[in-house]
Amino acid sequence: MDLRIRTALRTDVPKINEILNYAIENTNYNLNLNARSSEDAYAWFDSHVKEDYPVVTAVIDSQVVGWASLSHFRAYSGYDTTAEVSVYVERGFRHKGIGTMLLTELERRAKRFHMLIAVITDNNTASLSLHSRCGFIPVCTLREIAFKNKEYISITLMNKKL
Repeated sequence: MDLRIRTALRTDVPKINEILNYAIENTNYNLNLNARSSEDAYAWFDSHVKEDYPVVTAVIDSQVVGWASLSHFRAYSGYDTTAEVSVYVERGFRHKGIGTMLLTELERRAKRFHMLIAVITDNNTASLSLHSRCGFIPVCTLREIAFKNKEYISITLMNKKL
């Protein structure tokens, strides 16, 4: 398996969005209720590039099989030294170390930040494990604050000081 982690390209956006939309439509790991449109995906990507928030992809034989990004944590300027982490790996490529490689690369590119935050649904044990292995510490659990697929969902906030 020839795996590379690289800066995401605008041409990767359809595949990035496909991987995200699978999680939205088939899991409770992403709490959006509706798939993200292609137009919104390009706007998301363009704003990340413009504001210098990294987006990286995992590529095997020129096929994107995962992606990760840093994003604004909150819209208040006092949070500008904190970034929220997102990591997604395509079905069939999970549990192969790709998430760890993506998260490690994001951290390498996160030098301007003081703190990274992960917001993870409690049913996403793989993501909770990944972030723990990479040095994120659980800070708190917010019980039953979201509702999707006919169930209340809790989230755990994890952070890592850089």
